[in-house]
Amino acid sequence: MLRVLEVSNLALMDNLIFYPESGLNVITGETGAGKSMLLTALSLLLGERAAGEIVRSGEESAMIQAVFTCRSDDGGENEIIFSREIRRNGPNICRLNGRVEPLGKMAEEGQRLVDLHAQNRQQSLLSPATQRDLLDTYGGRELAAARQKTSELYGKLRELEELLAALGGDEQAAARQEDFLRFQLEEIEKAALSAAEEEELEATRRRLYHARQLLESTGKIYDGLYEGAYGGTVVDRLGIVEKELAAAASLDESLNAVLQQVESAAEQLKEAARDLLRYRESITIDEQLLVEIDERLEVYRRLKKKYGPTVDDVHKLAEKLREELAELEGRSTRREAAEAEIARTAAELEKAAKVLSKLRQEAAARLTERVNEALQSLDLKGARFFAGVEPREKCTATGCDFIDFKLTTNVGEPLRPLAKAASGGEISRVMLAIKSVLAEQDKVETLIFDEIDAGIDGITVKAVAEKLKQLARHRQIICVTHQPIIAAAADCHFMIYKENRGGRTVTGIQRLQGKSREEEIARMLGDRGGIAIEHARKLLAEWRKN
Repeated sequence: MLRVLEVSNLALMDNLIFYPESGLNVITGETGAGKSMLLTALSLLLGERAAGEIVRSGEESAMIQAVFTCRSDDGGENEIIFSREIRRNGPNICRLNGRVEPLGKMAEEGQRLVDLHAQNRQQSLLSPATQRDLLDTYGGRELAAARQKTSELYGKLRELEELLAALGGDEQAAARQEDFLRFQLEEIEKAALSAAEEEELEATRRRLYHARQLLESTGKIYDGLYEGAYGGTVVDRLGIVEKELAAAASLDESLNAVLQQVESAAEQLKEAARDLLRYRESITIDEQLLVEIDERLEVYRRLKKKYGPTVDDVHKLAEKLREELAELEGRSTRREAAEAEIARTAAELEKAAKVLSKLRQEAAARLTERVNEALQSLDLKGARFFAGVEPREKCTATGCDFIDFKLTTNVGEPLRPLAKAASGGEISRVMLAIKSVLAEQDKVETLIFDEIDAGIDGITVKAVAEKLKQLARHRQIICVTHQPIIAAAADCHFMIYKENRGGRTVTGIQRLQGKSREEEIARMLGDRGGIAIEHARKLLAEWRKN
């Protein structure tokens, strides 16, 4: 519900503050005073586009602010503060509860709170989506449950279709990919590469490749170390040193430590000579083995170049290939399962959508009857309303129906979509009729009607006033009117006026009570004299009785 609207520097509004209350609020005033501009300010606050020219002359920006309350889930009230600064030059600044938001967010939030009905203006009720939601709400819990089930099945179907798409649809391409992966994996597994084997092969190849050179070199070393000409080997010369040192140690025991070191060195040299001999005996000159090792190492080089660069990298790729093959091999099975589940879910969705359509058709019939009754009470006796439920080729989350509210305002004329069927006062009264029927279901708490009485008079005005009063039992109604009967029916009466202030014209608003209200209704009756005042009093008294 709108609690307060404050407008500064917008057109002729210098600093206007509007405090509507619950129930029926009417706004009256002389032609050109600025009644509709007040509603324009509210429209701008709730997302309508604005031009810089609307800013008051001599000012750089206009400010519009409003406080709304709405029911919370726990039964309490939440407060929402809207604020918009409209600059003559530069971007607008929009805020929700003090936080800067885009204009689209303001509009989205505003649609939850306010439904504005103005002549020749598309409103939420003219939207097929809104018409569908209103019909579904009117249909009650059973219809709501059917719509929820349809929505869940539709969501499940979309998920399954996305899964199927992810599994791929080209079986031949998948088969080719599987063959290629298997070829690569078999090539790697057949090679049976091992980092240890590669290292050993490289070492063996080096020995085989340099075998003759190694035999010659190690032979010379062995001869010089152990089995060369008598007395010329290192071991022989070291033996002579050992005997001489032993003789010296017999004379001086302190040389025993040195003698032990020489003896140890001699023994190590003999052991080295024996190891060298064994090494020479292990060396073979095998050209065939060298060729075989080269061929094996070529396998390593080729696969590392293709899948490497290291043996470890080749093994990692093999593991990845195994996973991809498992995925491809299981894809066909998963595709079949997904296709079967899609078929089952599509059948369930079709069944649920048919139930939803049937419930909608039943609700539409009841709604059609109720709205037509309301139209007759609003003196639209030639009007005929119809809530249409038409099949749609493709289902969505809201079912397989297209909801279209249609209307004709003249006997013998065909039904047409609501947005095209009437204009001015007629469409406003149709809106009022539908809103009066849907009052308990519609969640929008504030309804605004701009000159709903345009083009009507007499008994029709009284009927419109009664509908507004009826609707105001469930919602906050704000109505701009020229009709004294509607003004007299209001719970709160406000008057828009213009005055000169400081040499400039400004628009103001005043809540009327008592004598001031009687005088305004008298003015609306066309006379400020005593007869009009008396008539105004009678109108007010008559509504107080109701």
